[in-house]
Amino acid sequence: MEKEALQNMRHTLAHLLAAAVMELYPSAKRTIGPAIENGFYFDFDFGDTKITDEDLQKIEDKMRTLLPTWTDTTLHMLTKDAALAEYPENPYKHELINEFSKNGEDLSFYKNGSYWDLCKGGHSDAPSTDIKPDAFKLIKLAGAYWRGDEKNKMLTRIYGFAFESKAALDEYMTMLEEAEKRDHRKLGKELGLFTFSDLVGPGLPLWTPKGTIFRNEVDRYIWELRKARGYQKVTIPHLAKKSLY
Repeated sequence: MEKEALQNMRHTLAHLLAAAVMELYPSAKRTIGPAIENGFYFDFDFGDTKITDEDLQKIEDKMRTLLPTWTDTTLHMLTKDAALAEYPENPYKHELINEFSKNGEDLSFYKNGSYWDLCKGGHSDAPSTDIKPDAFKLIKLAGAYWRGDEKNKMLTRIYGFAFESKAALDEYMTMLEEAEKRDHRKLGKELGLFTFSDLVGPGLPLWTPKGTIFRNEVDRYIWELRKARGYQKVTIPHLAKKSLY
């Protein structure tokens, strides 16, 4: 599958996710949902409803139930007032509509089955054919501030993976599992190479004697490669003006 077609498929899956959520949680407020590398996500305001990882399978099952009805994708142009009316009591969509239609321009909505949403495209032309029901998977929840601004409300983001086939999805999931087994943070602790302390700070390893030997050997090897290419060592202060960077 070509890159553009794959991205369109993932974008359509973000809409399918939103459609499933809105059927299961009608009071939820949908916001935005783009395609991303290896998959898609969509952000929601669930209000007082608490969503957990255990709910993902239910949402995923609903997506697969809806998918056969998404036989095509159609573009509809709505006036600003009509677009606003599609999202009663949804300040997130209203903010986007007012921003995108400052001068009263019509706005594009894409429809699949009975679901449509404010969107600029692109999408799969025939989702029920293009999207394989066993080639996508919802993977996790995360918190996300509306429009990435910490002053705004925290939303619930649902992430999913999506590929052109089940085999490609399985291959990617296996790669992630193998990578997790070899995570340097996990191996470093298990092998006694470093430890962490709240007194120092998160993400700042304290190297053990064994870890220091390992680190020095890696550093020595790297400098052998640099020396062979004409590099020389210098020493500079640990602190410098911000403009240096």
